[in-house]
Amino acid sequence: MFQLLEQTNFPPKVKPLMVYDGKCGFCKYWIIKWKKISGDEIHYISYQRAAHKFKDIEEKHFKEAVRLIDSSGRIYNGPDAAFRTFYMKGKVPFLHLWYEKYKWFRKLTNFLYQWVADNRNFLFKISVRLFGKSARNPQPFWAYYLIGSIAILLTLICVYIANSATQ
Repeated sequence: MFQLLEQTNFPPKVKPLMVYDGKCGFCKYWIIKWKKISGDEIHYISYQRAAHKFKDIEEKHFKEAVRLIDSSGRIYNGPDAAFRTFYMKGKVPFLHLWYEKYKWFRKLTNFLYQWVADNRNFLFKISVRLFGKSARNPQPFWAYYLIGSIAILLTLICVYIANSATQ
């Protein structure tokens, strides 16, 4: 499980900074989506380029989870880093509020975040299959899979009904 960090003595000077794993395909894919949500309000940088700026945070902590660091030095970790970006834009703000208020929600989302982190190579493949290779221009492949699955299911039901009627 990733360690929850609270504060750094080396905060970003202008705007919040989202630090992520720049060598992780899954991470880079979803960071592009986060950028679309947050616009210019957050600066995104890989830990490989940013870790040296935070002398009080060991590099291993950046490897564990994404970190959002605000201009006061407060650190939002893992799922709450994502929730905080949504909160800042007024999109599903309850997620960040629940994360801070409810221990059960924090434990659940930390567990789910860790599961995603442990399976990110597999989940990257799923993301590409569902949304396409370009995170900037996602395609609704998930809809095609859903429609195809429904069509196959309806065909099987029709075949079953037709077969039952002839007996």
